[in-house]
Amino acid sequence: MKSTRRSGSAMARDLCMIACAIAPFAPAQAQGVSWPSKPIALILPYAPGGTIDIQGRLLASGLSTKLGQAVVARNMPGATGAIAMDFVARSAPDGYTLIFASSAQTTSLPLTEKVNYRLEDFAPVSASGRGSMILAINANVPAHTLREFIDYAPTIKGGVSYGSSGTSSVGHLAGALFLARAGINGQHVPYKGGGPAMTDLLGGQIPMLFGNSGEVMANSSNGRLRILAVSTAQRMRQLPDTPAVSEVLPGFEMTAWQGTLAPARTPREIVDTISRAIQALSRDPAVIERLTAVGVEPTTTTPEQMAELIRAEQSVYGDAVKAAGLGHP
Repeated sequence: MKSTRRSGSAMARDLCMIACAIAPFAPAQAQGVSWPSKPIALILPYAPGGTIDIQGRLLASGLSTKLGQAVVARNMPGATGAIAMDFVARSAPDGYTLIFASSAQTTSLPLTEKVNYRLEDFAPVSASGRGSMILAINANVPAHTLREFIDYAPTIKGGVSYGSSGTSSVGHLAGALFLARAGINGQHVPYKGGGPAMTDLLGGQIPMLFGNSGEVMANSSNGRLRILAVSTAQRMRQLPDTPAVSEVLPGFEMTAWQGTLAPARTPREIVDTISRAIQALSRDPAVIERLTAVGVEPTTTTPEQMAELIRAEQSVYGDAVKAAGLGHP
């Protein structure tokens, strides 16, 4: 990968519920200047339509009310989020440019690709969700269970093509690890976000993907895909009849978080103000209901707890990278 430098009435109702349920926070004071005094950009590292996009826009709406200033969600897809991460790392550390990222940008991508940013370029603010990746196949594939798919896959001429939201994304890593553990030949097809990957799965251009829970669950009732398993160690409460991959391939596990980062050296009082606002949003019943509906488990962390979450993830993902035969020199 060459990293370049540098859903309608229901959604409107959700956003309205969130806006009505929360109250503005007092602005932070940084170097004698009231913050925020102008709109804040929340960068989303994927194309519209995926779980990150859904969560990011809910967050932007809620923060706008909490902080008393517009928070504008801006999609900046490409290179599995490396373009967006590099942009934010190079932005002024003044609290006006943030990124709503995931495990892919902080963990799997740096482990498998050469990127132009370091984790030290960012200040963790707060994680706000965790979730499973879901193994889904096109409904025309003649398999109805995970075991049936594992048995059928070797008969696919040329191997299994599987999609993801991008090279070195969590979906890519989960797919590669799954094929390696199951002894299946295949090749990865990267997309600029989960939305485009889902479109091709539904259209039959690819037979399989590990998609974010929101993307897969939103399309699970149209008869064009079939859900086979989840990547977490236990079954999802939203899909109690869907097995975990580990029930067939013991030891398999892949979980992804989503959260907000700021450029390094952003004043601590600003980081804390944003973090408190995000934590309050993550506890709001309207937000919890919306996130749970798309398969995300709402999470609340302080900046320190988010940093520890990222550190703890390194070893788990490192093992997956090795098992999948990925990585870079």
